[in-house]
Amino acid sequence: MWIEESGVLELAEELGISICYWNVMDSGKRLCGFAEQIARSIRHPDLIMFWWQNQLRDEHFNILEFSGVKDRGLGFDARVITIKRLHAPAMTKIDSNSYSFWAAKNKDPDSLNALGLLERQRVKSGLNHAIQRNWSRWGV
Repeated sequence: MWIEESGVLELAEELGISICYWNVMDSGKRLCGFAEQIARSIRHPDLIMFWWQNQLRDEHFNILEFSGVKDRGLGFDARVITIKRLHAPAMTKIDSNSYSFWAAKNKDPDSLNALGLLERQRVKSGLNHAIQRNWSRWGV
């Protein structure tokens, strides 16, 4: 895995910093396999791992839940963050414009298919909900 091959964890230890590793997954099997690879490969005291359960496609993560991967990840303090499904028309515009969530929250005067005021507000509210609900549990 690239993080081990490049010596990032050793460099972080030398610099006295922690590494946060993010894995955004949906309800599909492919990303569950990726999470399993991470859970098997990385065990380091200064690594904080976040699994973002993205409900964009589905609200259920049965493949992950029943695979045992989540339990193994939680065994080395992985943190699970759930992102609720965002408003479908807003997500369509985000995808069609190839926006990041930052770009989706901010007005884009150059796009003919930019998010409107209420769509941007829905994105902001959804992201704020994810942050307040999840991050406060760990004091981040």
